[in-house]
Amino acid sequence: MMEEVLLLLKAGGLAMYPLLLLSIVSWTIVVERFINLRSSNFISRNFKDAKALILKGDLDGAFKILSLDHTPFGKALHRLLENHIKYRFSKRELVDFVRSEIDLLVPKVEKNLAILSTIASLSPLIGLFGTITGLIKVFKSFSLNQSETALNLLSSGIGEALVAAATGLAVAIPALFFYWVFRIWGNSILNRLEEEAIEFIRSLP
Repeated sequence: MMEEVLLLLKAGGLAMYPLLLLSIVSWTIVVERFINLRSSNFISRNFKDAKALILKGDLDGAFKILSLDHTPFGKALHRLLENHIKYRFSKRELVDFVRSEIDLLVPKVEKNLAILSTIASLSPLIGLFGTITGLIKVFKSFSLNQSETALNLLSSGIGEALVAAATGLAVAIPALFFYWVFRIWGNSILNRLEEEAIEFIRSLP
């Protein structure tokens, strides 16, 4: 396997090294996002219990159970209930408060997606650079007098051009695909948080 990678790097020329690095970074981000972008890392674990207590009129009990919730949204609901109990925020003020809290979660939800988008845009350009350097070898081969050397350089240049172009696309396509997967996934989490927050506020007396 390692020998095949080395042969591929050699066949694609200098462009293969940055493409290999970008590929490693891209797949590292993909794995990290699959681990950390789970809805359970954001959705309040005690939401239903707290809401049930509120509907029974036990605001203090709901406040206490939310204090034990260490998810980002659980902490936001705890602060929301605190504003309602201690500072008598109106429901309209609570809606504005919770939306600002959800806005603070956007960087966590979209973490590293800008890097993934950059890789998706940059990889084909690096592949194109490798294609051009390969074509330079092709044209250079025509200026050589020795036919055998010229043919070797010609095949090497064509191979380098094709391998670099294909590798650039092979790095860019998964990066772009997972960028949109995580964008849609993250937006669905944020929308769910907002819906649950509004539902929570409506249950308040």
